[in-house]
Amino acid sequence: MLYESKVFSETLIRGAKEYPDRPAITCRDKTITYGQLKTAADRCALKLAAMGFQKGDRAVIWGVNGIEWMVPFFGIVQAGGVATLMNYGLKGPDVSALTKMVGASWGIIGGNSISMADPQAAGMALIQGGVPMDHVFTATAFVEMACFMPLSAEEDAAMAELRKREVPKDDAVIIYTSGTTSMPKAVLQSSYSILSNVEGCIEMIEQDTGDKLCLALPTFHSYGLTVAHAYLAMGRHVFMTPMLKPDTLLEMIYRNKITDMCSVGAIYGMLTAMPEFEQKLSGQLRLCIVGGGFTTPVEMMRFEKLLGGGKLLCGYGQTECSPVITLESCSDPLEKRAVSVGRSLPNHEVRIWNEGTGFAAQGEIGEIVVRGPSLMNGYYGLPKEKQAIDDDGWLHTGDLGRFEPDGMLQFAGRIKDIIIKSGENISPVEIERTLLEQPEIAGAKVMGAAHPIWGESIEACLMLRQPELDEEDLKARIKAKLGGFKVPSHFFVYQAFPLNENGKLDQRTLHADMLAKLYDLNLTAAVNAGFRVLDLKVKNRSYTIVPSCSLIQQLADQIGFDEEKAMRIRLGVEEMLTDRIDNAFEEDGEIRMEVLLMPQWLRLRFTDTGRKYSLESEDASLSARIILDNVDSYASGENEKGETEYSLDFLYSDEFNVKDYLKQYKEIR
Repeated sequence: MLYESKVFSETLIRGAKEYPDRPAITCRDKTITYGQLKTAADRCALKLAAMGFQKGDRAVIWGVNGIEWMVPFFGIVQAGGVATLMNYGLKGPDVSALTKMVGASWGIIGGNSISMADPQAAGMALIQGGVPMDHVFTATAFVEMACFMPLSAEEDAAMAELRKREVPKDDAVIIYTSGTTSMPKAVLQSSYSILSNVEGCIEMIEQDTGDKLCLALPTFHSYGLTVAHAYLAMGRHVFMTPMLKPDTLLEMIYRNKITDMCSVGAIYGMLTAMPEFEQKLSGQLRLCIVGGGFTTPVEMMRFEKLLGGGKLLCGYGQTECSPVITLESCSDPLEKRAVSVGRSLPNHEVRIWNEGTGFAAQGEIGEIVVRGPSLMNGYYGLPKEKQAIDDDGWLHTGDLGRFEPDGMLQFAGRIKDIIIKSGENISPVEIERTLLEQPEIAGAKVMGAAHPIWGESIEACLMLRQPELDEEDLKARIKAKLGGFKVPSHFFVYQAFPLNENGKLDQRTLHADMLAKLYDLNLTAAVNAGFRVLDLKVKNRSYTIVPSCSLIQQLADQIGFDEEKAMRIRLGVEEMLTDRIDNAFEEDGEIRMEVLLMPQWLRLRFTDTGRKYSLESEDASLSARIILDNVDSYASGENEKGETEYSLDFLYSDEFNVKDYLKQYKEIR
């Protein structure tokens, strides 16, 4: 066991004692040894305490990966504080809101989306979030202040006293989940939970790790933080880069003879697409840990082949579990690793749960639940009913999975992503896997969209390996494999899917864009058929013409008809209604007036139960002649009910686009 009490300072103390001159972290060609890391972190903690930092104080760290990030982190937690990890890609208002949400009272700013352009604006974001002005510092100042000269005996004694604030199960870290709402959840983690996770990961992979790691994950993310601590706990050399650019990563790995890497599938995919990958990295990278999995088992197999003997290990986890829940082993065959996410960490229980029936049998799909020492302390500020851990200590992940007979977990998607079509639960993952088996598909994400009849429709976003897609042929292949019920209604093609700062799929952005494309598609079909914006039914003997005529003129003005044509449209409506009331009925009847937006013209359609009347007959009324003089096109006929329909059409101006208009005015009353 690496840790006795599971507090972060144990990593520093052991590293400085056992290998003080060994490189610990390298970033931007600057290296800090294990001895220097401890000294700098100790001085940072002492400085904070001298400025009034108290146990339990929350301090925001807002910057990119690097030494200037790790030193303040260790300083804060050693001083008994709660390191509040902020995504470096966030904008000022979001940072202010999240800072205020948890009551942070200190802030350390590194390179981020704001400070790189305007350091003062970054400071103001924290101040507006409630951090006092004299509690806002730059990370560079902290690291420069924390010189690497050994501590004096007096400082050593003060540091030993200060470390008593570190209590293993107290809150030590806040990490924000991405969530589905505008305000993410703040996950409270302890040093005990994170280091328990670290120990479990080390136990599973230490024998396969090399001496150098390329950490291509942000340390503000739970996975990046845990992997960094795992390699530091093993005394390895951790290489970081502020920005996750494939060309920078490739050169850093090659130049420094790095053997291990940790990143997400998308980053690995971009690396393998680089022309120099095989020449420079094949045979050098020996262990690649994957967060979030690969797009397809085939892609994973292809990448491992390119490694020239190296191994890819996938895992599954959540921030709420610090984060690793399952992890693969190098001893597992590739064909198993390509379709699973590994076995549970030591000292953790992972099971499958179905509401109403309890724990599921092996092979059944249900919600993945986990219990063990890595679980969070809870969500900050949320009541018990909104916490994810039940009374029996099980974390309900909201994810679906099933266990194979050999104990390997297969991931089956998110519960919230389940598509309910006509009352049937459909897993998007199953459809995605089938799509990704097709030779022309490079990437697939399947999502639901509201549907007036089915409840939800199945929609697929695709990246292609070829320029064209034969949709009907693809649908036929999907139908043959899964059945017609699971065939996507539409395929939306993308050059690339949007990614978040972690390099993972930005599903919310993709879903919003897909819905916009679906709306445009449905709008096109609706306009081609005639988009109804008004539908009135009135009795001929009780109807007042003026309100409808005014409404139509108002609509004509809004659409952009000039004043003369808008008046012609009003006149056509007025005369048509007058004509029908005066001539179509011998007794009470009903007139229906519909206003339809067609691709090139405005159509006013009248239907009634009166006798058919031809506007073009020799005995046509004065109203009929006025109508024919003002319309661009006129037609009459019978609908499917045998009722007579009269259509008055008015051409739009060349500048008017009906789809753009409807996107702006979704509801016309």
